[in-house]
Amino acid sequence: MSNLVILLIAIPFLASFFVLLDRYLLNFYIADLISIVAISLCLFFLVLLYPSMIDGKIISYLVGGWKEPVGIALYMNGFAWVTSFIGVVICLLILIYARDNRNYTYDFYFLFLILIGSMQGVILTQDLFNMFVFFEILSIASYILIAYSKKSKSVIAGFNYLLISSLGMGFFLLGIVLFYGQTGVLSLREGAHLIDELGRGSRMFAFSLLLICVGIGIKAAFVPLHTWLPDAHAFAPHPVSAVLSAVMIKISFLAIWRILRIFQATHLQHILLWIGGITALVGIIWAIAQSDAKKLLAYSSISQMGFIIASFGVATSVSLTASFYHILSHSLFKSLLFLSIGVVIYITGKRNIYELSGLGRKMPFVGMSFFIGAFSICGIPPFNGYVSKTLISISMKNFPFVYLLLFLASVGTVSSFSKLSGIFTGREINKDSNSQSKKLSRKISGGILTSLAVLSVLCLVTGIFYQSGIRLVSRLILGEKIRYPVFIYSSSYLGGSGFVVFLGLVVYFFISTSTGKKVLRYIEKIKLGLNDSLLLVVVGFLIFVALSWIMGFKS
Repeated sequence: MSNLVILLIAIPFLASFFVLLDRYLLNFYIADLISIVAISLCLFFLVLLYPSMIDGKIISYLVGGWKEPVGIALYMNGFAWVTSFIGVVICLLILIYARDNRNYTYDFYFLFLILIGSMQGVILTQDLFNMFVFFEILSIASYILIAYSKKSKSVIAGFNYLLISSLGMGFFLLGIVLFYGQTGVLSLREGAHLIDELGRGSRMFAFSLLLICVGIGIKAAFVPLHTWLPDAHAFAPHPVSAVLSAVMIKISFLAIWRILRIFQATHLQHILLWIGGITALVGIIWAIAQSDAKKLLAYSSISQMGFIIASFGVATSVSLTASFYHILSHSLFKSLLFLSIGVVIYITGKRNIYELSGLGRKMPFVGMSFFIGAFSICGIPPFNGYVSKTLISISMKNFPFVYLLLFLASVGTVSSFSKLSGIFTGREINKDSNSQSKKLSRKISGGILTSLAVLSVLCLVTGIFYQSGIRLVSRLILGEKIRYPVFIYSSSYLGGSGFVVFLGLVVYFFISTSTGKKVLRYIEKIKLGLNDSLLLVVVGFLIFVALSWIMGFKS
């Protein structure tokens, strides 16, 4: 079984080189097939590992046979398994979505597999320096994939991401140096044991953890480290936007999760509670203002990360389960939303919300898929977003101010997706245009329909059978079955969801007025350049240091 752990990393990397053979096979197209088979194998191996994970076992693999702390160790536990499983399932569906588009050639699949392999490495490694290496590989693959179309906006977005990410990796590497100076090891497990023996009063050790978390936090895209994300997600190819939003930023945050939990850094965890609330509200304010459909989705990803981070910051069994369940929910509904809007942009050639309307009649299945994703992100029952958001609100009962921030963000989410839904509702634009009619009547491939259908079903299933899902998640990530606190479909929680939807619609009607549109145009014009973004990363780091000092962070 231990050999299966290394194969989860090795298979995507090995398959990426076999994909390159496609360049020399003129009459065959094997890149997509090799990619799908490779990721399906990873999924199969994860299924084989499941019985051990549900029994609470930890499977380790010592690279080269060298034991820790000298050697490199990979560990598979329940937390790593469910993280890897979510990522593999989403990536497999995205590959199926992309396979019929011949614009994605062998180099796309090569980089996509490198991206998947590096994410698996981040999940499974127990060595900080190797985590850094995998993050660097992930960054390079992400940059090239974002710029894959070679259009000016995508190239600039990718380049900005690379520079901002490099600054973050600088923080990360400095944190590793300080960590090694304090412990003499790079292994997370060995480091945790040493810190238990030496005590947790070292300010330098605390500072090293803060540097590491800020460095990784850029990839997790919480405020004020988020500035790279909107353009990168908006101008990347549609499958890449989906994998970045649904998987990559979650993997990055889960790396922070694992580090803070293993070192019991509760003070820094509580800082993330407040950061999460601010992130949720700031992200959705800018989402509402966007006229670009994919930018709206990108900013809403920042906002939803705020919900995840805030719930994690509460640091209770219920809040941690709620946070992880929202990671699962967001991975499903956000990939569904990006892929649905990707179909619209591919067929119409337009991405401006105000230039699209009434497409639900021309592409009903895509419209239905979009609305399932929209209902999920808005927290409307019986979809999964309702479950995870209700759990998060329960976990926030002792933090009324953060609860208020998340409540306002939920209202804004309804408003922003009411605006975006105009793409499929209302009257058709250019109804009499022959070229437009030909484009809209273009057949949507079976791969696209399959991916949208599976994601739609999963959004519904994880909302209806929530009790089994919650018990499974808590058992895997916490090693315990939490007693579900309330019946989630009670009249009070259903009424609360209805109230959020009502307020969201009220806000939507306001932003549809001339005054509201002026406000949105003003917000949309507020843009940060690369220098501003880099400066904001440094400011964000100083804010983290100040908050750590104020809260007496010594662990």
